[in-house]
Amino acid sequence: MADVLIAADDLTGANAAAVGLRRLGAVTLHATVDPEQIAEFAANYRVVSVTTDSRHMPAIAAAAATSAVVEAGWPARLLSSRCDSTLRGNLGAEAAAVLASARRLLDEHGSDTPVVGLCMPAFPGADRQTIHGLQTMGGVPLEDTELAHDVRSPITDSSVDTALRSGAAEVLGHEPRIVHVDVDDIDAGPEALAQRLRDLLTPGALPDFIVADARTDADLLAVARAAVAAAPEALFVGVDPGPGTRALAQALGLLRTSGTVLAVSGSATDLTRAQLARLAEHRSTAVRRPVYLPGRPARDPRIDVAATAAAVLEAWRERPEVLLLATVLDESDLLDMNTRASDALTEALGAVTAQVLAEVQGALGLYTTGGDVTTAVLGAIDGAGIAVDFEVLPLATAGRIVGGPHAGLPIVTKGGLVGDESAAGMCIDALYSLNTHR
Repeated sequence: MADVLIAADDLTGANAAAVGLRRLGAVTLHATVDPEQIAEFAANYRVVSVTTDSRHMPAIAAAAATSAVVEAGWPARLLSSRCDSTLRGNLGAEAAAVLASARRLLDEHGSDTPVVGLCMPAFPGADRQTIHGLQTMGGVPLEDTELAHDVRSPITDSSVDTALRSGAAEVLGHEPRIVHVDVDDIDAGPEALAQRLRDLLTPGALPDFIVADARTDADLLAVARAAVAAAPEALFVGVDPGPGTRALAQALGLLRTSGTVLAVSGSATDLTRAQLARLAEHRSTAVRRPVYLPGRPARDPRIDVAATAAAVLEAWRERPEVLLLATVLDESDLLDMNTRASDALTEALGAVTAQVLAEVQGALGLYTTGGDVTTAVLGAIDGAGIAVDFEVLPLATAGRIVGGPHAGLPIVTKGGLVGDESAAGMCIDALYSLNTHR
């Protein structure tokens, strides 16, 4: 049985939805795969993403193709109707088909489990946000972008509600019951958001779909967690381009990690600071700065290795997804050091890493940014080198430590001036991939 079953209207979308769940073990299948093969893959993979090639089909045909995927891959703990982030295609008909199929299959097995669609079409990493129920691209409503002139699927309305209703009634047999979570509900804080979802998900009066605003991945996760907490007995259907389903999987505990990534950064570049800030925003991240020895001159500071290691170990007990030890997180951390002090600081980061790894269990791996830091870490843990597995992005490499007491531990290394703001997150995902095949 798959944890997550995704019906996507094109192959690119199927891959995009699966990649955010790849740490679970994901596979994408093409529409030509027959039902028996889908069932076989669902028995062997935790995430199965199937493309129906239905974006440009008539709505009823698209719904039928989507229903066939659900029936072949049934059951799953989480269903997803993968939609385009710019609302193109048969969004409403396909989402309704997943709901209707799941309800019928549950009823056939004598289950009264409620099925609720959570439509969160925002894709923050691609600059797609949902604001007051309208889908935007770069902050601009879709009908005011080049999508209005798309040859096959011109977009003339950025309303998510309108897109979701299109073709849904014919599939559900009634006009869809749609409620909304506004960005104002999210900004009101966790308690107000939780109450809003409890009000919307009252047993006996459940909607077909909740349409939720979101600007960031953090918004998506906040809504998903509130929805799951409000209706823990429900089978949720993610209606989104991928990030929303990932948030639902996290809220349901499907993405719970069995360990922690230790991230070590000694880079002071603006780019690294931006990468670390984004990592902390989008992942469960505990952040620790070094503890410095008192009484040292500003140009020659020294890290208190024992005190810093103790602080990191204390944070480790909370089991964060990522535990980040960084010398510079904002401008206030910048130090006007001489070369000798900089070298000593790097060596101390290696020593802290060695002390932490000697004490902890369940480390998923190491992420190091900055070549000097990586060298210092390897030296401190008696690592002879790195057996390279693959390139995460140019000048960022994933592999396993060779030699020493931590031989085989996954490690991803990246230069301080490498990648865009999402690079740190990509490196953390690469560590999960290494653990899958460890």
